[in-house]
Parts: sequence; structure tokens; C-alpha cells
Amino acid sequence: MNMLKTDSKNGIIFQEKQYFDKWMWFFAFAGLMILVTIVILLSIFAAVPEAPSILLIIAGIPVFLFTIIGFVFSKMELTTEIRHGGLHIRYRPTQRVFRHYAFNNIESYERSKGGLLDGIMNWKIRTYPNKTTYQCGSHEKVLIKLTNGKSLLLDSRHPDELIAAINSMKKV
Repeated sequence: MNMLKTDSKNGIIFQEKQYFDKWMWFFAFAGLMILVTIVILLSIFAAVPEAPSILLIIAGIPVFLFTIIGFVFSKMELTTEIRHGGLHIRYRPTQRVFRHYAFNNIESYERSKGGLLDGIMNWKIRTYPNKTTYQCGSHEKVLIKLTNGKSLLLDSRHPDELIAAINSMKKV
């Protein structure tokens, strides 16, 4: 996690970067799946000694899949920025560019606990008809209501600083 709270030449007032931090659970699950695959293969080779060697190649598939999934997880990053022009959100790797929300389109903002499904500590973007949730495993959330009737629910490890930054820019 990286947080910047200074005014700089590129107009960033507040910046929070949150990275995927559930590596222990990922490796535990990956190790368990690979162990299960090895046990199954050993039992097949013990029961049928002339089993085809293609089974060894098949055993490499879970290792390959977990390597690819691990690479994707390593690139996951939620960046929330308050700039002079508005609120900017980017959720990598699915969003390459920032989503921009101008301050005059923000009606209200407050700390929130979220809904029932928002309490799950996942990494995902959840889209509803009038609400978009950016989850990154944080218990703290900020609910931002827009003037068009839609809302954003952002996970933040520093919700008070995020709200203060929006406050300071809306008053300008």
C-alpha cells in the first residue's frame, strides 16, 4: 500500500495504491492442489505401472495454471486519486486508464460498511445497475453518491483522508 497526500506538479492531492496482499492463502491453495495432483498420479502409477507418460504432462497443468494466475494477481492494483479535476479510479489489470468523476458530479460522500456482499474480502469490481463497487480486501469503505443517481463504493485503508481530500477540493 502506498499513500501520497501532497500537492504536486501533476495536480495529485491524494493518492492511495492498494496491492493484492492475500499471497499466503493463494500459495496455500496452490500447494494443496499440486499435492492432491501428485498423490493422485502416484496412486495411478502404483496401481497401473504401465500407465501412459502423458499423465506426467497432465500433472504439469495445475502448476502452469497457478503460475499464470499468480502473475495476474501480482499485477492487481487499485489506485484512487484526488486531483484538481476530480476523482480518478483505476483497477488494474482490468482497467488500463483512470475512470474520471468530476467534483460537480459528486453529490455526497461518507464512510460506509457496504452491503452484505461487500463485506467479503475479495479483489474485484462488482457492478450493479446503479452502483459500482471496487473491492480490494479492505474493511473500510467510502460511499460516493453521484448526481446521476448512481453510486461508487470504494475500499480504502485511509477513508478519512480520502473524504478530507474530496472535501478540500469541493470547497475550492
